[in-house]
Amino acid sequence: MMWVKELRGLVVQGGFLDGLEVNFQSGLNCIIGPRGTGKSSILNLIRFALGDWPGQPREFVGKMNGLLGDGQVEVEFVTEVDNIRRIKRRIGRYPRLYDDKGQLVQEGREMRFNLEAYHQGQLELLLDQGGTALMDMLDRTIEDLEPLLRDLEANIAKRTHLQRDYETEAEKLNELKEQVERKDLLLKELAALQLNEPEKRKQALVQEAALFEFWEKLFSSRVKTLHNMLKADYHTCRMENAMLLNPDLVESFIVQVNQTLEVRQQLADELIKVMEEGLAAIKELGADLAKRHQNQEEQIMEDLRQQGFAGCTELAQRRQNLMRELAELTGCEEEYQKTVTRIRHLTERKQILLVEAERLENSIFRLRHSTVNRLNAVLAGNPWIHINKHSDIDEYRRFLQQRLQGTVSRRMIDDLARRLDGRTLMNIVNKADSELLSRTLQCGTNEARQIIWVLGQRMDSGRMTEIPVGDEAALYYRNKSGVESVNSYHLSRGTQCSLLLPIVLLARKPVLIGDQFEDHLDNACIYDMVIPRLLNIKKTRQVILVTHNPNIVVGGQADWVIAMTLEGGNGRLKQQGKLDEESIRWEVMSTLEGGKEAFCCRVEYLGVG
Repeated sequence: MMWVKELRGLVVQGGFLDGLEVNFQSGLNCIIGPRGTGKSSILNLIRFALGDWPGQPREFVGKMNGLLGDGQVEVEFVTEVDNIRRIKRRIGRYPRLYDDKGQLVQEGREMRFNLEAYHQGQLELLLDQGGTALMDMLDRTIEDLEPLLRDLEANIAKRTHLQRDYETEAEKLNELKEQVERKDLLLKELAALQLNEPEKRKQALVQEAALFEFWEKLFSSRVKTLHNMLKADYHTCRMENAMLLNPDLVESFIVQVNQTLEVRQQLADELIKVMEEGLAAIKELGADLAKRHQNQEEQIMEDLRQQGFAGCTELAQRRQNLMRELAELTGCEEEYQKTVTRIRHLTERKQILLVEAERLENSIFRLRHSTVNRLNAVLAGNPWIHINKHSDIDEYRRFLQQRLQGTVSRRMIDDLARRLDGRTLMNIVNKADSELLSRTLQCGTNEARQIIWVLGQRMDSGRMTEIPVGDEAALYYRNKSGVESVNSYHLSRGTQCSLLLPIVLLARKPVLIGDQFEDHLDNACIYDMVIPRLLNIKKTRQVILVTHNPNIVVGGQADWVIAMTLEGGNGRLKQQGKLDEESIRWEVMSTLEGGKEAFCCRVEYLGVG
């Protein structure tokens, strides 16, 4: 993603502005004309071509479709590394980027070149969105902030992923805990079963048979494995025809290797023979055991019949069911411990990321604080900007309300959100420190314990540490006495915009595009607060403004004026040029002042001529 240092021109083919060709110059460019002539459309087409789209891209593309149709827009610009580029774009197609010689540089994928662009009414929207939106706007004035913000965003993404893994493992841990507890109960019940002597002997037969069966299968498997391994493992060492510098040593080496392989083969054959003999002996012993078991089982069954067969059968069936259920729970203790270890590792990794996040947040705040101090010095205290650290707690408060609703009062939840951030609160919950929580909230110990218990029981409580609690900026107005500062939210919309606009004009990106900034501003405010800053920033930055106010054009000493008109239902370029050209001055007077006669009439009436 690259910045646009300067715009050179715009060409439109098709749509409402078909045939339009406008140029831009360094410094202040003003687009004037009656309403409905396509002034704002020029700015929107620039943003469309360069990929610098507003926050609702679908709506924006729909608007561009109505404006451009099947046509094409072409923008020539200078990149931040002083390369001249031309970008061509149509609706529904990828843009094509050309160099200054007309050679295709890039196509087939999305491209984005950033501007500092504000559409009509965006200042009012920023004011309505509150201190976080104002903070985002101020962030554009901080050169070194973006890497820190990207690192913090990546940190949050990693912690969110770890939290999901933690919740999955915690849910699994609960299931395993139930299995371990169930196994303990089964073992106790099994131990409590009172088996009589015949039944104990019958159980011994089962254990003996299982022992023989296990080892017979194991030996059979090992013998089969050895046979298969040796069948595919006939190796001999030999040397193909080649020049040898040390034939005596090589020959000795080959002899030694083959002797070793031969001994290995002999030993393997002997091992297989021993294993097969042992397996045959085991099978023979197993057959003898089976015969003996048959006789012993008949004797046991006779004893059971004599003692009461029905009761013993029920007891044996119950024991068999317990053994079967226990077999299904085999290994649950080991898996439980492994899950505990995984959860501990996840927690440790997240804790490391939380420490790193705190470092990043402190660095971000320091940059913001120093920038605000610098801006306040440049703005001479009017407006005056104040930054509040970690004050945007609305989402965090909603999170706590959803989990603690019905446990404590809403007032206490609000206090909790204001006094303790998510990390501190989660540490208190993990440590079950009800005394610290009670002192912090100035509440009873029982209420503190309830909060800790409710949050501690939920596996997703750890999500509170990933909820962004951002910094907020506030604008203050100082009256002429310079003593009392008033929060901008208590002022009229016009005064609010007058305080916000000077900050916009101090933003850092090379090209600034604005659509009718002067809405809600009186002429005195424009001349006192806006014009001086326009005169200053246009020395180093290109500014392109759509305006209906002559003070912006004349007071700002526009370097280039583009006058639009309406012909045949389409927007057309009437003329463009420098302000010192007579035709341009006449157009400014005609469009913005209502004509020479109206302008002279006002001057004569006010007695200021």
